Amino acid sequence: MAEHLPNVMTDDPVAVADLADEMIKAAEREGIAASEINEEIDSVFEVIFEALQHREGSLGESDQAVFELLAGRLARETGITQEQAGELIETIGTDWGSLLREAHFLKEQGK
Repeated sequence: MAEHLPNVMTDDPVAVADLADEMIKAAEREGIAASEINEEIDSVFEVIFEALQHREGSLGESDQAVFELLAGRLARETGITQEQAGELIETIGTDWGSLLREAHFLKEQGK
């Protein structure tokens, strides 16, 4: 998510709401239903707001929730452990194609 946030820090609720709407639309284009996101996090708005506030520092509570959501999805879809998924995210970043490729490679190496 951090790759897609604007390079400004803002607490403007309208700007954050617009980013939340964009995130939901982008997720839907990738085949992720809004209901699936809402099962994992309480508020997309809060996740984005905290991400904007903590972009250079340690993970905020909502950032950690997003990290765990991404790691969980990667683990489910590729058959690697959640710990391995987390390590890949920390190493590679959040590019989904790269994560999938590396996770499949990691899974093959474990056979």
